[in-house]
Amino acid sequence: MKRTLWNITLSSVITLVAYIALYAIWGAILSGLENSTLRLFLIALMTTVTFGFFLLYTSKIRKGIGEDEVVSDYKDEQYTSFTDDFKLILKRESRMLICIASIVLICFILNTFDSVVFGKKTISFPTFFFAPMCLFDSMINIPFVGYLLSAALDCMAYMIFLLLYRKKKYNYWMKTKV
Repeated sequence: MKRTLWNITLSSVITLVAYIALYAIWGAILSGLENSTLRLFLIALMTTVTFGFFLLYTSKIRKGIGEDEVVSDYKDEQYTSFTDDFKLILKRESRMLICIASIVLICFILNTFDSVVFGKKTISFPTFFFAPMCLFDSMINIPFVGYLLSAALDCMAYMIFLLLYRKKKYNYWMKTKV
């Protein structure tokens, strides 16, 4: 679980740095949009997708763990579909998904506590490092809904990237096997 938390934190910090570095570009491109809600949605979506990619990179690609898992999973059987692969990895990645949702929930609790009790950021400072995981909160004014949407989309982005990565690695592995 410690490794999972480390990978999520590292991915979030990398995404935060990328967000800050690229905001000038994204802001310039999206400044033409009149609808501020749409602008916030697109920025939050791009950041969520970026987080999903960096989480895949830090947890599976960087040390080759993902490739080893694909080889192990499909050594004796054939890859059939994204659906079957999804069922296979859902069990393996349940810790990661629960950890993502838990971090977003903790961010919600700390930020809500600060705004209700102190009226300013006091104890929720550590949530800054996980801001890329919670950006939909700035778009949706209903307190818990933005965080819930953020958690769901963070998990979904990671799983989609993981499914695509596994399919690519399986195809590569099958070509080299022949």
